[in-house]
Amino acid sequence: MKVSRPVRIIGWFFLSLAVFWTWYMVAADYSYRAVSGTYVCRMNGEKTTLVLKEDKSFQEEAVRQGKVLHAQGSWYRYGESGIGFSKEFIKVPGEEIHADGSAYGYIYKRFGLFFSITLAPDQDGPKLYKKLIR
Repeated sequence: MKVSRPVRIIGWFFLSLAVFWTWYMVAADYSYRAVSGTYVCRMNGEKTTLVLKEDKSFQEEAVRQGKVLHAQGSWYRYGESGIGFSKEFIKVPGEEIHADGSAYGYIYKRFGLFFSITLAPDQDGPKLYKKLIR
C-alpha cells in the first residue's frame, strides 16, 4: 500500500513534534529528582564527590593531600537554576561562599541532558559533573 506524499509529510511533522516535546520535557526538568545524583570534581590533584539525594540532603567526600574529609548537610534549589548548600558543605578550591558559611552555585544542562553544577563566584567557578551511571 502506497502512502501519499502529503500524508507522509504530515506524519513526519507530528513525529518531529513528538520527539521535540519529549526532549523538551526532559531538558526543562530541574526538579529535585532530576538534579539528584552523584557529582564529581577533579581539580589541582584533589577530588570531590558530592551525592545529592531527592530528600534534599547531601553527602560529600573530598580527598585533599591524602586526607579524606566527609560532610553531610542539606541542599535546596532556588530560582530557575540556582542551588544552595548548608554550612557543612566542604569548600572546593576556587569557590566563594556566603558570609554565613553556606555555599551556592548554578545548575546547568548541556544539550538538555547532562547536568553540571558550577559553584560561585560565576560561570568560571569550580564545576562538578554528574555521573551518568551510578
